[in-house]
Amino acid sequence: MKKILYLVTESKFGGAQRYIVDLAVNLKNEYEITVAFGQKKGHNELIEFLEEAGIRYFIIPHFQREICLFYDLLAFFKIRNIIKETRPDIIHLSTSKSSILGSLAAKSLYKSHPAKIIYSVHGWVFNKPVGFFKNKFYHFAEKRTAKYKDRIICPNKIDYFEAKKQLKIDDKKLKLIYNGIDLVHTKYLTKSEAKDALFSVIENAKVPDEKTILIGSVGNLYPNKGFLSLIKALHYLIIDYGYNITAVIIGEGPQRQELEERIIKFHPMDYNAMDGEVGNKILLPGRINNAARLLPAFDFYVNTSLKEGFPYTILEAMGAGVPVIAAKTGGIPDMITDGVNGILIDPKNSKNLAKIISDLIKNPDGAQKLVDHALHDVSHLFNFNKMMEETRKVYEE
Repeated sequence: MKKILYLVTESKFGGAQRYIVDLAVNLKNEYEITVAFGQKKGHNELIEFLEEAGIRYFIIPHFQREICLFYDLLAFFKIRNIIKETRPDIIHLSTSKSSILGSLAAKSLYKSHPAKIIYSVHGWVFNKPVGFFKNKFYHFAEKRTAKYKDRIICPNKIDYFEAKKQLKIDDKKLKLIYNGIDLVHTKYLTKSEAKDALFSVIENAKVPDEKTILIGSVGNLYPNKGFLSLIKALHYLIIDYGYNITAVIIGEGPQRQELEERIIKFHPMDYNAMDGEVGNKILLPGRINNAARLLPAFDFYVNTSLKEGFPYTILEAMGAGVPVIAAKTGGIPDMITDGVNGILIDPKNSKNLAKIISDLIKNPDGAQKLVDHALHDVSHLFNFNKMMEETRKVYEE
């Protein structure tokens, strides 16, 4: 049985971690699987999934998103030790930091521990607003280490063409494989069940009445998720358009305080200083396990990301039968055809986003047509079994 080592920078659960879990759990009977990752303090959904599935894992101290030469060197040598111990036939890298350090570690051991190196891109970080010098560093590092990789899997056409154009990577090394979800095993709740379940886990929040429009979004609270823009659009909808709206942004991250302050600025009357509740109209409940099953609660799902690969959350919202309004960025235009199975927006234009949501509220038949097309596309184009089969082919080449 061949051995696979999956390497991801952080254990904080997001798209890259979900991707690794999907592969590891579904291939554990075909390959000997090990997963390695960095870890920060706090709840760890990734470890829960791996332990439940009985999958071996290693924690890499100091392995983090931020660039720090000392910590990165420590992580590099830890990765080398894990490769020596597990002796994988395939090393599958996910996220930019693991791409760089994982490639270098595997290359340094190639003579004694040869392995096929595969990298799954989740949006090129040099296209992310992280500053001039970081962009230049990641561009150089990704281009330099690309030659050590046997295959680079891109989940969307944008990442594929950026690899060719900016990194000059040969077509033969690149493989386009769309992410997919398994609708059968997602176990969506009904709309009423999902709404009750969602608000049962949000402290001090009441279930909105039937007249309230419920808007949702899911993502780690990072600036590149564009949640400030979403909050501003919600302000327009509530104040300028006069809609009765409750919005729930599910996720946790370092931008929480800034988002809370912005909510208080726009809706000071909704802030209860006694119990710390931030807004009855805009709620930040933190991370919720298995949030996908709760998506049917929403009347609309909104994504305002400035950078994306091929987000599972949008596929899950499409599969939940919720109209999707999403940023025209990264791989999202590969899954959303504007006006057909969803609406594409400029994530920085909050006024236009508010208008688009208002237009859909006024046109429920049009919103339902988007849902019908989205359900078809998730079932046929972004199929989980198709993703798994294409990935197996890459492993066995």
